[in-house]
Amino acid sequence: MTTLEGEVALVTGASSGLGAHIAQVLADAGATVLAAARRVERIPSGSGRIVPLELDITDRAAVREVIARAAEVHGWPGILVNNAGGGVVKPALDHTDEDWDHALAVNLTGAWTVSTVVAAGLRDRDRPGTIVNIASAAGLRPVPDTAAYGASKAALVHLTRQLAREWAPLRIRVNAISPGHFPTELTADLLAEDSVRERVARRVPLGRLGELDDLTGLVLLLASAASAYLTGAVIPLDGGLTLLS
Repeated sequence: MTTLEGEVALVTGASSGLGAHIAQVLADAGATVLAAARRVERIPSGSGRIVPLELDITDRAAVREVIARAAEVHGWPGILVNNAGGGVVKPALDHTDEDWDHALAVNLTGAWTVSTVVAAGLRDRDRPGTIVNIASAAGLRPVPDTAAYGASKAALVHLTRQLAREWAPLRIRVNAISPGHFPTELTADLLAEDSVRERVARRVPLGRLGELDDLTGLVLLLASAASAYLTGAVIPLDGGLTLLS
């Protein structure tokens, strides 16, 4: 039930980290993957089912134009993974206006824009679809020095449930994954030293940091017919981190 043969998927933030892995997982399952990113040159060309797509999700006009143009060639995406994200790690009083605006623009407004464009196209074509939002454990519990990032991800969690409720009659399912400590560009500096990585891992109930392969099964579940009766779910993928007080 997790085969994606004949499906078209759109993955944002697909040039590195979680997004690049998710794009490859969906392609390996048989989907044609529109791998969208600003740094499109970092997406390997000639990767079979992976189609690099240059896209800045904070540019609303570009989102509409680029998705429509890609759909003319590859078909309208029935799977969307909103993975593009970013933010700073610094105390709240050190956040600048730009830090706050950027986090909201990418993590929340960007996901909203892409989701509404994809969903409108599915409605107009009377086709079912599935949207997977990559939220964060920082959106489920306070994490020091992530005020803008955490607030934007918390809003994305609520948006997931809101859209799931509204779009269920359209047969569009909306779910979210909330990763904990995974190796990403956001955490690269924080987890650069082995001693820090070990200390952070000890705080996780399962005793380790997340690995990219930990995403594979859950992404396939939410993207495929295996989760046909699941919508509005926000699933922590954090080794039990959000179980702690």
